[in-house]
Amino acid sequence: MLAAAPARAAQGPEQKPGALTPDYWAGLTICPRDQVAPRDYNRCLYDAQRTSESALEAEVGNAVAVIESRADLVAVQRSRWKNLLDEAQSRFLIFRNFDCQSVAPFEGKRGIGNFEQRTLCLIEANTRRARELRGRYGDPLPAAPEGPKGPQARPGAWVFPTSPPVD
Repeated sequence: MLAAAPARAAQGPEQKPGALTPDYWAGLTICPRDQVAPRDYNRCLYDAQRTSESALEAEVGNAVAVIESRADLVAVQRSRWKNLLDEAQSRFLIFRNFDCQSVAPFEGKRGIGNFEQRTLCLIEANTRRARELRGRYGDPLPAAPEGPKGPQARPGAWVFPTSPPVD
């Protein structure tokens, strides 16, 4: 308790204990705010948001593939697990959207209606959720080898619509 007192005093008079630090929403290293025009910065944030959403969707797809690959579970258990994961993901999206639309804009410099704050929040939430799913379900499964195209000859099986000619 006493060790924390000097740290709080060093925050300055305008920084309240427990408040977000000013650099929490400082931005992304791939979108340097001070090095590009505002229009390019907004486009970069938009592209980063779309990329984070694609990565999140890929991790959800990987989680479903991992669940499908579990041979130790019967089909009903796998189906229930996938449905519950889908429900959890839906609830995460509801929370993320509400938090980033309604709360995050107040945490930045400009208050409500700040595209930058909402987008940074979405990117952070998507990245955090994707990292969590990767930690829980592991790396993506290797792609299954591509199966043969069309019917293949097998011993004892006809692969033609008519019987072979008899000599």
